[in-house]
Amino acid sequence: MDIVKGNMGWIEVVVGPMFSGKSEELIRRLRRAEIARQRVQIFKPAIDARYTANEIVSHSGLGIPSDNVFKAAEIMEKLSPRTEVIGIDEAQFLGDEVVDVCTKLANLGKRVIVAGLDTDYRGRPFEPMPRLLAIAEEITKLLAICVRCGNPAVHTQRLVESEELIVVGAMGAYEARCRRCFEPNPALAQEKKDGPQLIARNRTASAGGS
Repeated sequence: MDIVKGNMGWIEVVVGPMFSGKSEELIRRLRRAEIARQRVQIFKPAIDARYTANEIVSHSGLGIPSDNVFKAAEIMEKLSPRTEVIGIDEAQFLGDEVVDVCTKLANLGKRVIVAGLDTDYRGRPFEPMPRLLAIAEEITKLLAICVRCGNPAVHTQRLVESEELIVVGAMGAYEARCRRCFEPNPALAQEKKDGPQLIARNRTASAGGS
């Protein structure tokens, strides 16, 4: 993105499936802003406590300190007037209000960098990310690697059976899948994943009982 002159804010959105490096890219941009001696504030949803409570942590272990918020409005409440760059991770967990908050921040002349999932566990658009994509000045779509075939993965495969839209988890609960290998039914996906192991266990049990 070309450098914006004057006191104009803008919104950058980084999206993709889990394990695509979204948080890592967010951290990279925020650290570059800090190196440039810009004043940075970083936020993440309090619901996301997979690795640590007060840091944004990528799946590769890269981390940066952050503030927890239960709702998007808290970002405005905690914002320092001198802050120039705002980072928001896992924005899909903050609901529709995050769109208005990001718009207000950009209108105040802030650079807003947002990371999140653009599709849910069934492959559907994960609100409010599509609305953020529509108003952003810059969009980066990252891909993961399909664990089944090694092709570029655009989907987040849920492996635990649940009908809830939000189930916070990492490895073991989710994995990256390509278009061909993606199975939107979590129960069926787990059955397919465990199939060879179940068959082997059944054969062992049958042999032991004969």
